[in-house]
Amino acid sequence: MIQKLTRKRTITTLLLVAAFIAICWDLTISVKYAKEVGTFRYESEFDAVTAATTKVSIVPSDYGELADPVSRSINPSYQQIENMVRKAIELQGGLDWVISEGDKVMVKVNLVGGNSPSGEGENTDVRVVKSLIKIIDEHTGGDVEIIIGEGTARTNDVVNESGSVWDNSGYRVLLTDPYLSGINFRLFNLNQSYEQTIEITLGSKATAAPHNGRYHVHQEEIDADVYISVPVLKIHDTGITNALKNQIGTAPGCYYGYNKMKGSAYYGGLVHDVDHRRWTTEEIVDICAVADIDFVVVDAIMCLQKYKTYDGTNQVRFNTVLAGADPVAIDHVSARLFCLNPDDIAHITLAEKIGLGTNNPEQIILTGVPLDEVKKQVIKNSSSNGKFGQSNRTWLLSQVFNSTDISQDLITGEDTVKPVAGENDWSEPVYFFDDRIDLLSFYEGQEDIITYAFSYFSSPVIQAAELWIGTHEDIYVYINGEKVYSFSGINVYGDNDIYTEIVDISIGKGVNTLMVKTLNQYNDYSFALNICEVESNNNYAGNRVPGLTFHTSATDTGGVNSSPVPTQFEIKPMRCYPNPATDRAIIEFEIQAQAKTLVDIFDINGRHITNLVNEKMPAGFHRVVWNIGQEAGKVPVGIYVVSVRSEDFVTSQRIVIQ
Repeated sequence: MIQKLTRKRTITTLLLVAAFIAICWDLTISVKYAKEVGTFRYESEFDAVTAATTKVSIVPSDYGELADPVSRSINPSYQQIENMVRKAIELQGGLDWVISEGDKVMVKVNLVGGNSPSGEGENTDVRVVKSLIKIIDEHTGGDVEIIIGEGTARTNDVVNESGSVWDNSGYRVLLTDPYLSGINFRLFNLNQSYEQTIEITLGSKATAAPHNGRYHVHQEEIDADVYISVPVLKIHDTGITNALKNQIGTAPGCYYGYNKMKGSAYYGGLVHDVDHRRWTTEEIVDICAVADIDFVVVDAIMCLQKYKTYDGTNQVRFNTVLAGADPVAIDHVSARLFCLNPDDIAHITLAEKIGLGTNNPEQIILTGVPLDEVKKQVIKNSSSNGKFGQSNRTWLLSQVFNSTDISQDLITGEDTVKPVAGENDWSEPVYFFDDRIDLLSFYEGQEDIITYAFSYFSSPVIQAAELWIGTHEDIYVYINGEKVYSFSGINVYGDNDIYTEIVDISIGKGVNTLMVKTLNQYNDYSFALNICEVESNNNYAGNRVPGLTFHTSATDTGGVNSSPVPTQFEIKPMRCYPNPATDRAIIEFEIQAQAKTLVDIFDINGRHITNLVNEKMPAGFHRVVWNIGQEAGKVPVGIYVVSVRSEDFVTSQRIVIQ
């Protein structure tokens, strides 16, 4: 467990012992932490465009619009869960834009526990999947082929094997369920038959260097016209398991081995961990890019905290179903449902970076109930990736200074300098694929050098915070010109505890500066750093300050402005009339403080139709006119979504044009 330490250290080790340790450390580290390929990438090499508004439905069991609402504290019936799934899909505009008659639909579930019955939180609740099968069949009039697919990390998930996870989780019972009689669906083991796998090449979109962008998946996945992820939401050592992490189950065991990392006669397995280096995040994101998720339905009926497996003590009942077409936005909202910061979960932020969806709360429209009504704080995983907030991974890096004296001011005014990307021997923004900022690889293994790393960060308010820091060698950290942390010597931060110290700091409202000065003598040149909220309970500690954003340009505030950023979404009243409308519609809303406000129209599939307002508006009541008749040809008869976004709220309402 990490405990707060003071910055002052007393050196009591004899010089002879220290020298011996240093020599041994140098020899050990130079072997273990050799320079690695693919550990960083310039930000300019990410060309994803993710600035698209998306919707996420949140439907708890007590939602007032359900036919038979039930308390969130009790286990709902099958029919009540089906009502929740139907409503979540309805709030997304139905399935017309997702599934067509004659489609082959792959429904990817999450089955982990070989002995865990449905509804315990370890496996996707079979009742959610049963509901989805019924709804898909009704939507297509029966002209559909549905495949319930999974490839667990265990060898006992073969469909026709007695006692498999398909049986214990209740899935095989679906095959004889009279409610599903006549529906064309089957269970399928994505682990089986190497001859039926196919290699997919991602090219420049790939992020996990060990795989060279090449992955094997089952032919059934590639042949599917529609791919739906149906995870169970739970804590995992990657932060959470949900829409994105669920896709690891599509890596076929016949190719990657069991537990997908051990390898087989065909391949060496997934590369989750190599010494200190983790590739799990990148593998999740790459496999999601292969899957090309079309829609997500989240089972958040019974969730698990602390671990991905049920241990008899770690259940948390949410009785909630989420749905949406954007897996990144789904995971963003799901993280907040657990009172986690999505920016701390690396596979969420990286998935946005390569274009799999949006992690920007300003672009996520919530339908159903406000998030504040259903969120609960859960206990995090004890591993480093699951417990500690994600290190800032994008930095401007300086030239090399040939020195071992970190106390020497090698850049004039090093505490107050504000570098510009690409100027005066500073790099363009560099993104690192790990919480450890691998300077050894960036500087190509040079030793006896000092370098600087710089970033801005923006905070919505003046506040107390905690600097979480990990390093192997001498380091200075400046925030707004003040040296807030220094360390001299050799520090051992382990594979699970990359942050070795927590330091109390204060941060300013708006844009702040962050400078890190580091020494490399012993060939393990790295550090990890995050700015976290103050939290005394170790079960919940390690969340990045809500609303805080890191960026490498002084003019880019990362969306932070002069008004406090809410830690959760808030839905404000809005009125659209007449509804239905023909030639024009009136949109009325109220904002609490002067703020930049956007009023946009989207069709039911999320495509942007027109912008009505994009300006700073004063506090108070506002009325905006949508002149539908002036947009002849652009606005055919149908259902549309009016979206109002301001700096303190996001709200939307449907309107029918006839």
